[in-house]
Amino acid sequence: MRNDCPICGAAHPTPIDHRTHTPVLMNRLYPSRDAARSATRGTLDIVACPTCGFAWNRAFEPNLVVYDGDYENDQTHSAAFLAHVMARADDVVASVPVGDQIDYLEIGCGQGGFIGEVARKAAGRLRSAEGFDPAWRGRDATGPDGSRIHKVYFTADNQNRLIHTPNAVASRHTIEHVPDPVAFLSAIRAALGPDSRAKIFIETPCIAWILTHEAMQDLFYEHCSVFTADALRYAMEKSGFGSVTVHHVFGGQYLWATGIAGATFIPPRLPSSRLDQLGKAGPRFTEKWSTAVRAARYSGTVAIWGAGAKGVTFTLLTDPEAQIFDCAIDINPGKQGLHLAGSGLQVLSPRAAAERNLKTIFVMNPNYLDEIWRLTSDHSIDATLVPIN
Repeated sequence: MRNDCPICGAAHPTPIDHRTHTPVLMNRLYPSRDAARSATRGTLDIVACPTCGFAWNRAFEPNLVVYDGDYENDQTHSAAFLAHVMARADDVVASVPVGDQIDYLEIGCGQGGFIGEVARKAAGRLRSAEGFDPAWRGRDATGPDGSRIHKVYFTADNQNRLIHTPNAVASRHTIEHVPDPVAFLSAIRAALGPDSRAKIFIETPCIAWILTHEAMQDLFYEHCSVFTADALRYAMEKSGFGSVTVHHVFGGQYLWATGIAGATFIPPRLPSSRLDQLGKAGPRFTEKWSTAVRAARYSGTVAIWGAGAKGVTFTLLTDPEAQIFDCAIDINPGKQGLHLAGSGLQVLSPRAAAERNLKTIFVMNPNYLDEIWRLTSDHSIDATLVPIN
């Protein structure tokens, strides 16, 4: 159990959320209800640094978390999320001066959705695009649109797999899975070499947004490191990246940080935490939404929309035995027919869910509300949509 802040070293963290017996992988689904209910569990003990604002799971056990081809977190079946992804790919391509070739590196590239988007947007300017992720399901050193994805973690020992020295680097929704983010970022900086001028992009959830909106379904075991904008800037500067800027994207839910490997290093200024008043959000969230879920069942059949980590967490907090929820709905075909970790709730397509006579659907992410409204209308699902926000 780590009580000192992994970013700045300060002690005496502020408790944020504590759950025992929670699944360690929220984006792994299971072929049967029994298998889902037998998923590996751990303790989630989220605390926040009173000095810099960084939040971490101090009960995190890395050996419990194994990423492989069964890990499924593709959100690009949603038009809203795909638009967000395409905008971030535009940022990466635009970071390399016009006329220069692009050598792109992605760390934690999953099944290659983003690396493929960067490759397509770079078009004739692309000289190389390489990704690293142990969960890659394809053949090693192959990938979409001419990219090469290596089925391993990116480390100093593996950097020799790169054909060209990268001048653009991205790591999206990976750093929150890393218990020592400064070591992670420092290893990337060292691998780029002392003469690198590469631009780096980091995307990760924002703990300030989560707590301000009391979106406790956004806190889960595998996200052992969660940043404020200031904490992420501090960690990147501490790791040797300069000219760091951090923006909020995707409705404020995510941080999108950029830095330059070769910029003049300025010793980072320790940010001030603003999270100390937000530690009671967890109990309020559980009480509020458990009451809402119990009330909804009197109107008829109840479901959730979203079979990702948010859906797993919300179900476990409000209906852990899946006695009220009839199903989870998701547009990702890779999840349909499978079951959510912990509760064992079955995932259905919108078409299949239309046969369940649903009356209330709890929507896990309000960013998708308009899109979900259109889908329910298209499938003649006459249910009240309740966004979790």
